[in-house]
Amino acid sequence: MQVEQGRVLGDWQILKTLGQGALGDLFIAEHRFTKKKADVRVLPEELSKDQSFISRFEQEVMRVAALEHAGITKTYNASCVDGLYFLATESVVDANLEPLSLWKYFSGRIASPQEVIRVAEQVAAALDYAHSFCGDEQGVSHGNLKPDTIMIADSEGPTVKLADFGLLNMVGCSNVLLRSYKAQLEKLSLSDPFFCSRVGRDPYVKGSVDKSEHGELLRSLAQNMYFFSPEQRKGDWSNQMAADVWAFGVLLFWMLTGSYPEGSWELGSRLSGNLAHWDGIIRSCLSLDPSKRPQRLVPLFEEKKAASPVRTIYTQPAKEQIDDKQVTEFSPEKHDPKGVEPIITEMKQIDEGLYYRGSNQGCRDEMPKHKVRIKGFLIDVHPVTNEQFVRFLEFLAGEKDHKNHDVIRIKDSRIKRSSGQYTIERGYAKHPVVGVTWYGAVAYSKWVGKRLPTEAEWEVACCGGLENALYPTGEEIEKKQSNFFSTDTTAVMSYPANGYGLFDMVGNVYEWCYDWYEYSYYEYSAQEPDFPKGPVQGVYRVLRGGCWKSLKEDLRCAKRHRNNPGAVNGTYGFRCAKDA
Repeated sequence: MQVEQGRVLGDWQILKTLGQGALGDLFIAEHRFTKKKADVRVLPEELSKDQSFISRFEQEVMRVAALEHAGITKTYNASCVDGLYFLATESVVDANLEPLSLWKYFSGRIASPQEVIRVAEQVAAALDYAHSFCGDEQGVSHGNLKPDTIMIADSEGPTVKLADFGLLNMVGCSNVLLRSYKAQLEKLSLSDPFFCSRVGRDPYVKGSVDKSEHGELLRSLAQNMYFFSPEQRKGDWSNQMAADVWAFGVLLFWMLTGSYPEGSWELGSRLSGNLAHWDGIIRSCLSLDPSKRPQRLVPLFEEKKAASPVRTIYTQPAKEQIDDKQVTEFSPEKHDPKGVEPIITEMKQIDEGLYYRGSNQGCRDEMPKHKVRIKGFLIDVHPVTNEQFVRFLEFLAGEKDHKNHDVIRIKDSRIKRSSGQYTIERGYAKHPVVGVTWYGAVAYSKWVGKRLPTEAEWEVACCGGLENALYPTGEEIEKKQSNFFSTDTTAVMSYPANGYGLFDMVGNVYEWCYDWYEYSYYEYSAQEPDFPKGPVQGVYRVLRGGCWKSLKEDLRCAKRHRNNPGAVNGTYGFRCAKDA
């Protein structure tokens, strides 16, 4: 069944064809009601008759849709219409609705050292996040990482987003290879008389393919083969995360040299302007033994950033590993507020005492369940709203703190700026602010004389006085009790409060906590339970509570989430706390 411009699939109207491939046809589409643009990937029609595909699709799409990372395109919708399965995901296109992949961005040139580090760090951070995603015990793999699936969201930098996450697993690895080969054979049969005569086909029945198209077809096929790991090419798809690491090594080599690794190669540093120490990273990623490849990619750059002469190019690093004493906090004294006053939120007090945290049945980073002692503290009854945060932006007269950290990304929020004035989209004044960085949450909190809650404080507040409940509501939670698995934020305090009188502790928006995130931190916390403050350093900051688009699993009181402190999206907000 052919999909043409103007056709409507569910609530999405097709605007333009972006490409065709083994993973299905890709279109740019517009939501009929919200007018939001999205990439719509229509999966191969014949798969709708394959029960194994339907099972894979239902499982994989739930895992991929739960991913929330600035470097991964968001999944908006997954559905089936008239036998066609399709995915609607975040669109990364320019004003002319044209996508810019990493392949097109470099367009045959070798990347500069600054670009290599910039791109590699972002890709590494996105892969590490997905591979260790605690919503799934096994993590989530990309499966088809290559320059064509790495999109450039902002060429100034550049800023990258990984597209087609998990799509290869949905379609099926064998299906992808067979469709790739079939597509090449069909194209060759159109333009090669000798080939056609060998297979008994008329070369002029369906037209011809020019040489430039032949070159693009061969490039696409070669890219697939080079970025597939050795075990994938042998038909072993059991360790997709190790395969992602292989593809990452190939990506580094390709950016540095403009070619693919084959046999024995020259030192990457010689081929890339004497950029030191790349060979160690590349060779570790390209180990023939999957078990010897790195399990995490971000730490590979720690030594490099310390030694590299180009480290000063980063204005928004994809990772940080610094001591709490070095964290930059907002300092407002140099700005004239011109009478701008904050709107203060009511707070509830939670007394000092022993409280449970963690879970013995959840993700491994929540274990073990244990008691901690916390000091008495106050916490806002609801997350900070748009009308509250817009006052702060007026006070700042901008969207950066005095150290040039972004406090919010306007395009991911419901706040708009025009001629230096800030306005809120109609109907969203009482909704929680979104698109806020951890830096922005810290800065706002200090402005109103408060701070962010620690992770321990947040979890105690979330439980609402219940010791063994999965959710703030008890053993179960329903959609009438929280805003989750929906289409947008709701006004704060739209749902019942928990036992402490706190609203929206789960659902609506993820909430930044002050702590660094450490996967095994709860093991240390169980041994030193008095007044935990979290790890002294780390890569990510903690987020808690799930959001409006989360599955019910993400709303558990013990559920932990994290991201880079400079990361933003339309689900990140916060609330404030202070000492009692």
